[in-house]
Amino acid sequence: MTVLVIDDHRLVGTSLVLALRGHAMDARAATGRSISALLEEAAALPPGLALLDLDLGRSDDGGELDGVDLVAPLCAAGWTVLVVTGSTDRTRVAAAVCRGAVGWVDKSAPFETLVRAALDAAAGFPVLQPAERAELVALHRRTVADRSAGGRPSERDRRGLLERLTPRELAVLRSLAEGKRARAIAEESWVALSTVRSQIRSILTKLEVNSQLQAAALGRELLAQRGE
Repeated sequence: MTVLVIDDHRLVGTSLVLALRGHAMDARAATGRSISALLEEAAALPPGLALLDLDLGRSDDGGELDGVDLVAPLCAAGWTVLVVTGSTDRTRVAAAVCRGAVGWVDKSAPFETLVRAALDAAAGFPVLQPAERAELVALHRRTVADRSAGGRPSERDRRGLLERLTPRELAVLRSLAEGKRARAIAEESWVALSTVRSQIRSILTKLEVNSQLQAAALGRELLAQRGE
C-alpha cells in the first residue's frame, strides 16, 4: 500500500516513513508546501493511506497550511486519511473526522502507538471507538452551531479568520467584497477560471461560510475592521 506522510516535522515524518517501509509499505514523505501542491502530489500516486498532521506550518506564499483543508479532497480521491497531530484543539480533530478522516492519534503518543495506528488504518481496522467518534461528531456539530449566525462565525471566533488566508486568497476575497465575480477576477489576474474557483472554495472553507455571497459580506466586514 502507498503511504503518504504529510507532516512538516521532518524527524517525525522520516521516522514514520522508515518504520512503515519496514512493514513492506511504499511509504514516502510529502514535499509540497501548499494545499494545491500537496493534492497534486497525492494525485500522482495510487491512493492509499495518508498520515496527516493538522499544523503544517507556512506555505510557500506565507499563509498557514491547515491539514483540515486536505481531508475532504484526499478522501474524495480515494485516500484513507488518519490524522497524526500534536494539536490540542479537539474541535479541529472533530472537523477532520467529520470531513472523512478514519480517526486520529496524538503525535505525543509512544512511537510504536503511531505505527500501530497507521498499520490498523491501512488494514481497514477501526481506529476510533464508536463512542469517541460520536463524541467528535457531536462536538463538531456544536462548534458549527456556535459559530453560525446566518452561516457566519460568531463574533468571538472572527478574530484571526483573515490570517488563515494566503495572500492570493486574501486578494480574491477583496475582489469578492467589491462585488466581482469569479470570471472577472480570473481575467484581471490573468489566471484560469478554474484556479479562481479553487481559491474561492478554499476561502469558503477557511472563513467557514457556505456561499460566495456570505464570503463577500463577511469579507467586507472583516476588511473594514482592519481599516481596508
